[in-house]
Amino acid sequence: MSRKPETTISAVLIVKDEEECLARCLESVRWVDEIVVYDTGSSDRTVEIARRFTDTVVEGYWDDDFGAARNRAIARATGEWVLVVDADEQFVGSPHTVRKHLGSGRANFFTIPVGTQVVQPGTIDPPATSVRFFRRSDGQYAGALHEQVVNRPGVRRVLRPLPGASITHTGYSEGPEAMEARFRRNLEIAERELESARDAGQDGHEVAIRESNLARSLVGAGRREEGMELGERVHDGGALPDIAMESFARAMAITAAAHGDTVLARQWAGRLRAVANHPVWADTVLVEISAAEHDPVATLDALELVPTTMVDEHGRQVRRVEYSRYEVWALWKLGRARDVRRAAVRAAAAGVLPGQPYELWEWVGEDGLREVVEALTEDAWQLLGVLCTHVGATEAARNVLDLMARVRPGDLAVLLCARELRFPADLAGLEEAATWSARMRTAGLEEYCTLVALAQDVGTPAPQRARAAALAHFAYGDPRALPALEDALAAVAPEDEAELAAHLDVLAPGLVQRA
Repeated sequence: MSRKPETTISAVLIVKDEEECLARCLESVRWVDEIVVYDTGSSDRTVEIARRFTDTVVEGYWDDDFGAARNRAIARATGEWVLVVDADEQFVGSPHTVRKHLGSGRANFFTIPVGTQVVQPGTIDPPATSVRFFRRSDGQYAGALHEQVVNRPGVRRVLRPLPGASITHTGYSEGPEAMEARFRRNLEIAERELESARDAGQDGHEVAIRESNLARSLVGAGRREEGMELGERVHDGGALPDIAMESFARAMAITAAAHGDTVLARQWAGRLRAVANHPVWADTVLVEISAAEHDPVATLDALELVPTTMVDEHGRQVRRVEYSRYEVWALWKLGRARDVRRAAVRAAAAGVLPGQPYELWEWVGEDGLREVVEALTEDAWQLLGVLCTHVGATEAARNVLDLMARVRPGDLAVLLCARELRFPADLAGLEEAATWSARMRTAGLEEYCTLVALAQDVGTPAPQRARAAALAHFAYGDPRALPALEDALAAVAPEDEAELAAHLDVLAPGLVQRA
């Protein structure tokens, strides 16, 4: 009797200029048998970072076709099963459970939940499910934009939900310029795809799908009115398949709510309810719309309609806890402080961040936030740290990261996040930087000394750079400090010299002689 072969899994990514988030993604899939990274033309350290995790790094090309790029990446894989992730996502789950279910039945395609850990009205990346695991010989991608996994010709598709796994989309590193470029790129692809479908005389369904993609791309590119008008024509045309209309109606409803048109948002929510296989998909949109209307009572009422957990016939999952940000906000608006804290802690323990750092600082206060931070799962802990640096210019975000450092002294994830902090160019900001420098050095991370980094940052005002350099030299004797001090002093304006000299006399007595 022969032993059943081990299930093999290849994690497959297409990437471009992802140096800020790629390592976290690849770390989350280290457990697979093979990682394939297909680069479409990065100009940053993406390829270098990828090679730290895998030997299968393909320096490929980009042809404005997401589906084709994914298929080229999959062609380099050797595992029986494919796990598809993006660079700004992280896998969460039990590798043992995943392997057990992949090899246990007839299913050749599996859905898993995909969603963000921070939910915000109007900008939600809603909890959804997506086909992310499939047998390599049975599946491929189709579609240049909003690409989907499809079965290969002659292969029967057997789809099931996969327990014990999920993907968290972070997307926090993408700045306004990158977002704008992405929306422009998607718009160009959508326009070209629609033109090709019309020229080829494709049927009404195919044209309607591409029109819906164009409508969404127009909105994303800032042409909202044009996109919403096209959306109305797509709906009225009646050619969009129900499953596509469900996704489209949800996107249109959320977009309308985000721009303050809650009447139109509710109209689209009604259209969603008419085609969805379960009313919960419309109910979750109503939660978002009520929050966009700044109505906390209606928000809580809408949340009551969302089940604690539910998996529909397509394997799509809803967890009420994914909408905790709305609950915490609504309770805070109603002045129910005790319930706010309870809801926030409950979400944290479930691995969901119930708000941005600056929001949590306001909603639950420092004492309540300590409870939230202590309850966080490991993945949510790391995400909160990164979010603090993403909005690190705010005092509240810096306060949250400082609290995390006090809750877990020496935590590497927090210390590495602190490298991205930006401090006020005053004595209070210098004190903050000095505190982080001490933490770095205590953990053996002298190379990341915050004072030295501040002293070497040409974007920081020269007097602050000089103060940081002087303190790093006096407190630690860091050899990088004096060259940085000389550079900073050379850039100090004459009118700032007297005040700076007085500060340096206190920070590092005798280091600098007055002229």
